[in-house]
Amino acid sequence: MSLRVDNLRVYYRTLRGDVKALDGVTFRVADGEIMGVAGESGCGKTTLGKSLIRLDGRMRHIEGTVELDGEKLPVDDQEAMNRFRFTEVSIIPQYAMSAMNPIRKIGKMIAELLESRGYHYSRIRPELERRLDLVGLSQDVLKRYPIELSGGMKQRMVMVISTLLDPSLLIADEVTSALDVSTQKAVAETLVEFRDREFVKSMLVITHDISLVYQIADSIMVMYAGKLAE
Repeated sequence: MSLRVDNLRVYYRTLRGDVKALDGVTFRVADGEIMGVAGESGCGKTTLGKSLIRLDGRMRHIEGTVELDGEKLPVDDQEAMNRFRFTEVSIIPQYAMSAMNPIRKIGKMIAELLESRGYHYSRIRPELERRLDLVGLSQDVLKRYPIELSGGMKQRMVMVISTLLDPSLLIADEVTSALDVSTQKAVAETLVEFRDREFVKSMLVITHDISLVYQIADSIMVMYAGKLAE
């Protein structure tokens, strides 16, 4: 098993009391599997993705465990999770087209990210260029600012950055939202290719678009009101 989630409960504290965003979620994802996570807005899909990488400080972990490749992830500790982010578990965040630093050239931004993880940019650069070619981007994008790229180019760039360190688990959150139909198809096919080339071991594809996950996922999990419906 690549990913094992048991009885995961994550709440948000509000003035009106706790919101049970995730209420006892249990599932498994095998090595090489793409699992689609579908459901209506507010059902807990994005919270599930964020809770596996612990990106949102507003979350309150109530109970439950997450294991990746047999190792327990400290999803209740934001600082402890830093060791696993982007190396073992990575995310293509919702609204990824605005996820890049607008005042940094893309190459400089990637270099800073790699250095923060203990990697040398010069050593990773050849693989970065190879993956840019794979998604149809020229090396010139590394000298540009994010605003100079189209929506589809930004999305593909974020996909490359998120998988550059070959994480075991990739969480793709609404990766095709705000894209035209032809670009949606290209992005979906790229996700499958990343899995097939073993850039990632397994993948969660979060979306409200059942037709998307029907095309690329090996299994589909439907959520409703913080629980698994089917």
